[in-house]
Amino acid sequence: MGEKKEGGGGGDAAAAEGGAGAAASRALQQCGQLQKLIDISIGSLRGLRTKCAVSNDLTQQEIRTLE
Repeated sequence: MGEKKEGGGGGDAAAAEGGAGAAASRALQQCGQLQKLIDISIGSLRGLRTKCAVSNDLTQQEIRTLE
């Protein structure tokens, strides 16, 4: 009638920790992807400032967009 489970409750804590670890891993991966996008934007911005005529309206607009 009254069956008793061995070690009940520990599984819930382990599952919660695993979920938090997976969420942290995803967040870290997203941060890495965002950093790559920032690096690409910085490279483009430097190129615009050094290789293009900064007085050109289109160049100025692109610089503002990237900033």
